[in-house]
Parts: sequence; C-alpha cells; structure tokens
Amino acid sequence: MRRTVAELVRERWGDHRPGLWFEGRVLSHHQMAAGAAARAELLAGLLASGAEPHVGVLLDNTPEYPLWLSAAAVAGAAVAGLNPTRRGPELARDIRHTECRVVVTERAHLPLLDGLELPGVRLLVTDTDAYEELLAPYADAEPDASRATPDDRLLLYFTSGSTGAPRPRSAPRAGWPPPGTHSSVTSGCARTTCTTSVCRCSTATR
Repeated sequence: MRRTVAELVRERWGDHRPGLWFEGRVLSHHQMAAGAAARAELLAGLLASGAEPHVGVLLDNTPEYPLWLSAAAVAGAAVAGLNPTRRGPELARDIRHTECRVVVTERAHLPLLDGLELPGVRLLVTDTDAYEELLAPYADAEPDASRATPDDRLLLYFTSGSTGAPRPRSAPRAGWPPPGTHSSVTSGCARTTCTTSVCRCSTATR
C-alpha cells in the first residue's frame, strides 16, 4: 500500500518526543504536526478555487521550512523551492512559471522580491506579527491526511535547463515515504533520534 507524507505527519500527532532542534529550540513531533496543520488550513484558505495548489518557499534553513513542507503535504499542495541566488526577472519567472499562488518568505529575503511583477501572488512573511495573526485562528487544527493522494505532486524542484533557464520537475508524494523509511532503518534513526541542528525524523517508523 502506497503511503503519503500527509499520513506520516498525521501519525506524529500526540508524539511529544523531540522532533526538531534548532539553535537551542526544541519542537516535539506533535508541535510539528500541529504547526503543519495550522499552515495547511491557512494555505487552503488562500488558494483560489481552481488554481494550481503551488506554494513557493523562499526561506533560510529554519523551522518554517519543514513546517511548510509538511503543511503542503497535508493540504494536498506542492512546494516550489525558490532559489535565493536568482534575481529580478529570473526569480519572477520561476514564480510565475511554477504557477505559485502563495510565496512564503522572511524579511531577510524581501529585497529579492521587491519590485517584481507577481500578479495574483499572496506573500507571507514568516517573521512578522501579521503572519502570526493569520495563523492564530488555526491554532487548534489537526492534520487531515485525506486531502492528499499518492500521485499528487509534493515538490517542484528546479534543474538546469538546456536553454539556460531552470526547469521545474515534479516529485509525487508516494515517492518519499519508502526511501525515508529505508534511510531511517539503515542509519539507525528512530523517532527519538535528533542528530543535527535541524532534524525532522518524520519518516522513521520504529
């Protein structure tokens, strides 16, 4: 039976062991699942009916990144990882080409987006009070794995294009749990394991 990342996120609900460590901050698996659920509900409300469920992520390596990856998995959306080395029209082209309706970023990257023509794109800035206010109504949300199917896209990642412009490739949801589980077994990584400054063992099944 093929599984989705959304199901793995749901399974972490109620697990209060450490799930992510970042600069002295510890979030439990439950907190990660709750954060993903809140962001998934926010995203669902921002995506227009009939629009491609694509969200661009322009973030540093902070907890918001895995939270939004998990949120997209729960919401049945796909994440396009935006490259901060791209500038001006090139970055705007990446966002438009992947049909991102929402872009999640932080204040440090706002200068990269300043002045870009991005009609119909909603911008979320994670390190602002306005962002916290948007999330507040969904504080009690629980992850619902029913919105995602194994064949839905989870990631849109850019590869070098033959014309010089990066091309997005898609990765389905069913492709992630098997290698993640295999890696957790071969590396001895269990749900209680956290070995790096940012580590989410969401696919560990032991």
